[in-house]
Amino acid sequence: MSVPENPKASSSAQPEWVKPNPTVQEPVLRVYNSLTRSKDVFVPTKGRQVDWYNCGPTVYDSSHMGHARNYLTQDIVRRILRDYFGYDVNFVMNITDIDDKIILRARESYLLNQTITSTPTLTAQLVADTKAAFIKFVNTKFTKSFPSPLSSTQQDDAFATLEAALQRDQSDPEWARAAREKEEKFSLYLVSLTKARDAIKTAEERLNAQQAGQGAVEELVKGTGDVLGPYYGETLGDTITDPIAVSRQLASHQESKFFEDMARLRILPPDTITRVSEYVPEIVAFVKKIMENGFAYEGGGSIWFDVAKFEGAEGDGFRHEYAKLQPGSKGNKKLLDEGEGALTASMGKKQPADFALWKAKSKPGEPAWPSPWGEGRPGWHIECSVMASEILGKGMDIHSGGVDLMFPHHDNELAQAEAYHGCRQWVNYFLHTGHLHIEGLKMSKSLKNFITIEDALRDYTARRLRLAFMLQTWNAKLDFKKDLIADTKTKEETFDNFFANVKARMNDAAARGANTDGKHHFDEPEKALTADLHKAQYDFRLALCDSFNTPQAIGVLLDLIAKVNVYFSTRGRDVNVGPVSTIAQWITRMLKMFGLGEGSAVGDATAVGWGKEGEEVGASGDFETKLDPYLRAISSFRDEIRRLAIAGSPSVSTDILKLCDKFRDDDLVNLGVQLDDGQATDGGALYKLVDPALLIKAREEKAAIAADKAAKKAANAAAAEAKRIAQLEKGKVSPKEMFRPPNVPQGTFSEWDEESGLPTKDGEGVEVSKSASKKMLKELKVQEKLHKDWLAWQAQQGQGK
Repeated sequence: MSVPENPKASSSAQPEWVKPNPTVQEPVLRVYNSLTRSKDVFVPTKGRQVDWYNCGPTVYDSSHMGHARNYLTQDIVRRILRDYFGYDVNFVMNITDIDDKIILRARESYLLNQTITSTPTLTAQLVADTKAAFIKFVNTKFTKSFPSPLSSTQQDDAFATLEAALQRDQSDPEWARAAREKEEKFSLYLVSLTKARDAIKTAEERLNAQQAGQGAVEELVKGTGDVLGPYYGETLGDTITDPIAVSRQLASHQESKFFEDMARLRILPPDTITRVSEYVPEIVAFVKKIMENGFAYEGGGSIWFDVAKFEGAEGDGFRHEYAKLQPGSKGNKKLLDEGEGALTASMGKKQPADFALWKAKSKPGEPAWPSPWGEGRPGWHIECSVMASEILGKGMDIHSGGVDLMFPHHDNELAQAEAYHGCRQWVNYFLHTGHLHIEGLKMSKSLKNFITIEDALRDYTARRLRLAFMLQTWNAKLDFKKDLIADTKTKEETFDNFFANVKARMNDAAARGANTDGKHHFDEPEKALTADLHKAQYDFRLALCDSFNTPQAIGVLLDLIAKVNVYFSTRGRDVNVGPVSTIAQWITRMLKMFGLGEGSAVGDATAVGWGKEGEEVGASGDFETKLDPYLRAISSFRDEIRRLAIAGSPSVSTDILKLCDKFRDDDLVNLGVQLDDGQATDGGALYKLVDPALLIKAREEKAAIAADKAAKKAANAAAAEAKRIAQLEKGKVSPKEMFRPPNVPQGTFSEWDEESGLPTKDGEGVEVSKSASKKMLKELKVQEKLHKDWLAWQAQQGQGK
């Protein structure tokens, strides 16, 4: 790959006495380039201007987390280039609104809706259509699992086929695994067919019961839509009189929804948007020139790119190369076929690797535009080559897209554009974002882990999603799982707590004004903290120069926060807010640079904090500034009352202290105000503005801990009391009676000392031995004490009554 050389700095740019420190090297931005499969020094061709073309969406369905991974990641890189490295980024993105997927989806939706609106009551013909569609779907989708095709009269066999598949799917794991290997969307097909079968059976029952109103029609059409839509598309597609308008209506709707989702994710809009439907004449002219240059041919009414003629063809001092990005995929028929689309006929193509530049109209009802070769539409790959060339000319700095587009789409783009322009290299840096997986699995409707952006934004904030994506490098696979979200939440809370602590100390310092104690308070801890900031700034630049390594960059910010927290804990109230606020402002600017800032703080270079979650960018007013005098007055009032109470003033009771604590723990917490007693410079409370939900949760957790502690204490006390009572109950027996029945078995002893109650003879009349008598005397003495305690306890119990 060839890129422009870095301009050499002038030797007279610095005074001769200025000598650079050889131990500190200025980091150079390197970017992972899919073309070279290495990290290349980034050198734009136009100085500070970066020309960037990004493959946009094919607008036929709702945007999903795969789109979020792609466009959020590119937005982060774009912001880094623009707002950190200072480049003028010219960002161009296309909208693919002519595509086989759009044509299929649009005509199916149109025909299904037309069926609902034009059929006032349920008819036998409509039910028959759904049955035929069901059989067609089984024959089309289960060709590998059930190779014997069903005839149009085998409706019962079709239902039986489905039932057999459902039963084997549940009872035979090995068969189910093999079926999914044969049919990638096997599970999805089962769901569609089951839904359609149930809808058909219900419709037949209603038809027989003469309950066939409009509602029944809509229920049947929607219930069988997955099978009836493709069936009507094939059988009634030619009845559509304005297929361009039908396709455009769907594409326009989905494009609007896409940009709404992008705005909710706070993704910057493109500088230029191109739509395929607006560039058809330019596409035709582009194809003509490729043919004139000898790299395309006509076949079957379509125009095909001739891969064999292109590869190795002589250029101006170079040879053309095909499949620069993924040379190992050249012969991958599956990828080549997928790249052509479901409606593309291969008639007239010389070799499998050739791909369509212009597709001949194959059936009535398909959208088509005029061309020298007859009516047709652009091939998928040529669209981006033309639009990018129209806006950016003969070359560009960056071309980006998902890694799944690498072959054949981007490789074909390169070949077409280089065949057209006669150049060796059309793109200097190819940036491919990594795959998205959900809990270790590829996102798929058949796996039931498909997440739309709308779904994701119901569960997570835009900030949390962006931060989560930044914790993985942009070109690596991202596994969106619970552990990642938990880690993201922890890091988000770390930033929140840091900003709250810093702002509380900054507000406290502002309240003191210019008053000084005559000391600078910039000692070794402050010098060390400032050195930590400068090292962090250098490490942060190193991370971003290493191909936009955002996980490492975020780690640098969090490490710096940890050092500030250590400074807070060691300095106590004697904090120098100067270096702390400088650090907080820099961290704030870096987070905003990544697109993590929100609300009114976004445009303020001296602000601390990344803004209030959900607040619109540019919102007027500073909530904290407005509240500051009120909160300070309340806080000061409380401080004075506490001082009086603590000092033992005879006019202030301890109840006021309880009221102060209630005010702090209940009233202010509900308002989102946290007071830290004794943390202000003057020994008073330091207030912080925190999300009330977080404070209330912390209060509830603290109360739960306290309640648990109290319950354990009560349980221990109860156990101790039970133990004490059990010990007292041992003294219930009088010492004189302890060796007589029933306290000992009958016949153990036969004679006792009348005064002490000690046994003198055993049960057989033999005198008790001295050693045994001595042992029993010790036991008697113990019982005397226990009995005395028991009598005292009984007397106490009697008084209690």
